[in-house]
Amino acid sequence: IDSEYLRSFPLKPTLQPFKHVIHVVILVIGWLLGTTMFYCIEVPAEHQAVADTYVQLNDAIKIIADDIQVMARRENESVVAEHVKQAYIRLLGIEGKWRWSAIQKTEGPEAHYMWTFGSAFFFTFTLFTTVGYGSIYPGTDMGRFCCIWYSCIFYPFSLVVVRDLGQLTLIGLTRLYGKLLIKIREARGYVTSEWETISLPWSVTVCIAFGMMALCGVFFKFYDDMTGPEEGLSHFIAFYFSFLSFTAIGLGDIMPTNAPWAPLIGIVIVAGLPMMRVITKMTYSRMENAYFGALLYLESKLCGPAEREPEPEKAGAGKKTDDEEEWDSEEETDEQIKEELMRNFTVRSLAKYISSGQDVYGGDFGRVNLRKSDL
Repeated sequence: IDSEYLRSFPLKPTLQPFKHVIHVVILVIGWLLGTTMFYCIEVPAEHQAVADTYVQLNDAIKIIADDIQVMARRENESVVAEHVKQAYIRLLGIEGKWRWSAIQKTEGPEAHYMWTFGSAFFFTFTLFTTVGYGSIYPGTDMGRFCCIWYSCIFYPFSLVVVRDLGQLTLIGLTRLYGKLLIKIREARGYVTSEWETISLPWSVTVCIAFGMMALCGVFFKFYDDMTGPEEGLSHFIAFYFSFLSFTAIGLGDIMPTNAPWAPLIGIVIVAGLPMMRVITKMTYSRMENAYFGALLYLESKLCGPAEREPEPEKAGAGKKTDDEEEWDSEEETDEQIKEELMRNFTVRSLAKYISSGQDVYGGDFGRVNLRKSDL
């Protein structure tokens, strides 16, 4: 199916608004579905976690109060103050807020600040890739202002770099796939024509993407184990962190335990983003094709091809220029193609178009050119 046909979407005038309404309806349904899913899972878990923590805090506070009451009679002020501080640290630990607290940053063998050159390096990568974990953030208005201007400049440029390297990676993988495919065909007695075009199947790219995320998850797990005294991420949580990073979701709820903002982790993620952008592009192209193609198929069954009413010739119209005649000729050809496609639009042709991965907008997304007569 021609991509120009899909992006023009020749619905009858009465159905044109329906196309845009159904976009929003599907999104809202998905939104509510996700809301219900996370509500049913997370609300009971949060209530139980809060109740358990509350009980632990109350028990700890009672013990601390009893200890302070006894110590106040027999110990001096400095001893009591140290006991109160340790009690406060214990309470922070119960609520999971000890890490990156002021005491943890300034005292003990684990003392270190959130902002270092390495963590600034990691934070900068989250800006121009829009991963944005939210676990590290500027604490000053000047820092927030710098986030705005830096992102305005380097986020678009990073997309240019990622698209370029992603296409280069895709070319290399396609060549590798093509050579392997030809060898398999030769082993089975098939001959590949010199003019046959070979493209990397979407299913193969998805397997490569998940394989890459899994390998990076293993690396994050062992790197986290090696860089600190505490046990690192579990294998599943490491894969979860890898998935959120490479898909640029970056919730920030999970970070490596011992090396949360290690520069090496940022470098690994940036190196894998070009391939992930290619996978993402191929995926949503197929989703667009499936959606628009399904609506066209539905319209072809319900209404048939849109009939073109002849337009009356305008009075006083002069002789057309060569450019105008060429434009009209192209429009007539496109219209004939559309009508022919609408007559022969089948489930098989829809499936073929979805698997082709063509761009619904024909590369013109974000660009609209209108003539005066179109206004």
